[in-house]
Amino acid sequence: MAENNTAINSVAVIGAGTMGRGIAYLLALNGIRTLLYNRSAHSLNQARDYIVGDLNKKIDNGKISQQKKGEILANLVFSPVFDAIADSDLVIETIAEHEPTKHEILGAIAATVKKEAIIATNTSSLSLNKLAAGIENNSRFIGLHFFNPAPLMKLIEIIPSYFTARVTTLRCQQLVTAIGKQFVVCKATPGFIVNRMARPFYLEGFRLLEENVALAPQIDRALKAGGHFRMGPLELTDFIGQDINYQVSSQIWQDMQYDPRYTPGHLQRSLVDAGLLGKKNGRSFFSPSADTAPPPAAGGGTLSSLHFFGEHPLFDLLQQHALATWAPLPITRQPEHPVLGRFIQVNDSLAVKITDGRTANQLADLAGLDTFVIDVALNYANTAFLVAAHSQQATETNKALFLTLLQAVIPQVEFVKDSPGLIVARVLSSLINESVIMVESGVCSREDIDIAAVAGVNYADGIFAWLAQLGQKNVKSTLDNMAQLLHSARYYPHYSLLHTTRPELAVAP
Repeated sequence: MAENNTAINSVAVIGAGTMGRGIAYLLALNGIRTLLYNRSAHSLNQARDYIVGDLNKKIDNGKISQQKKGEILANLVFSPVFDAIADSDLVIETIAEHEPTKHEILGAIAATVKKEAIIATNTSSLSLNKLAAGIENNSRFIGLHFFNPAPLMKLIEIIPSYFTARVTTLRCQQLVTAIGKQFVVCKATPGFIVNRMARPFYLEGFRLLEENVALAPQIDRALKAGGHFRMGPLELTDFIGQDINYQVSSQIWQDMQYDPRYTPGHLQRSLVDAGLLGKKNGRSFFSPSADTAPPPAAGGGTLSSLHFFGEHPLFDLLQQHALATWAPLPITRQPEHPVLGRFIQVNDSLAVKITDGRTANQLADLAGLDTFVIDVALNYANTAFLVAAHSQQATETNKALFLTLLQAVIPQVEFVKDSPGLIVARVLSSLINESVIMVESGVCSREDIDIAAVAGVNYADGIFAWLAQLGQKNVKSTLDNMAQLLHSARYYPHYSLLHTTRPELAVAP
């Protein structure tokens, strides 16, 4: 084999903060000789105490033996002497995200280590190419982006610069595999894969709140129930720290030449200005006990007929429950409507449609009926909560009838503002569109996107699995309609998504 795939056996980590100690600990846990450097002996002692404390917890929990603890600690050296890094195969800097300081420390590393040693940065926001330009022999320079806490997180992003040699990338891939982690490789783009791919999750959460579409608990709950996210965007930013999340969004927005897709929300900026940072300082704008809107009561309506236009798993569920509950009940199945697409007509008096980005009021004008739009759910059969909206003139009788039908399948349905894409469909479509743009721009592969989604940000499935499940036509229609109703540039679908073949399915300008 022409390329030298020499294994990395010794690593030096520069900086003993949260990330530095976590990376050093991860490497030592996996048998890599690791030196943790910090010029402050106090910081080194804190790092050592943290690692020893965690190892003691593992012993108490029966996860490791006392002997294993000794072996792990034997892999670690804590040193305030910079020259101690000289014989390392790999040096990873983890200092603060301050470009001049990083240039200085990377230059010092390059001047100290052996010529074949790899030099890596753990930066999450600074330009890899700009950092690389200042390093002698920069073919050995690369980005290795670990996530916090490093020992627990499954993913490491590998980011070659313009100058990085292929053998450097291959050796880093080999190391990541050896320590039991997954890797993705991406171009040196703002936010790399994870932070850029996931940006719409946070941004759309705040936009929904700013537009008064729903209350914060409804936004979070809808995305957890319908989108299978482990946390909603608003509670997650509180957990991360509003200042940290806002800074990352702002940096990506700036680095992407102020593309409106990445514009941070003014509400999040105001939270940072007010010091309402969330868990990190115990001050949150989102009260954990905040009440949602009182749930509307079902009942009062009688189902006399159901007409299904088009096919959808939810339609099958509703038909099964309707037959079991209201038999005998006239039910028909027909092709999709040429204008409304897939929808349900109930009692010849109201229409029910899964959102395609159009509002209930728009659809009511087309249907000539009171119209109800429901949000997307990845699996309606096990969804306990769903948001919906109704046209402005909908009668109380039809609202009760709608709830009677939907709550036969979904225990809790709450009305929110009649808005394009509602909550889950809006967020999922935005995440899909951003991922498609990244792949089509050559930033990374589809496989890397899906690995990053599952291993990097704990999504229940990959982004392109969502695209396959929702369907390209449906995602594009949702984006088309949101682009026309909300923001033409922000939601405009990438051209590689299927073109909508029936122009009447899109909202007229």
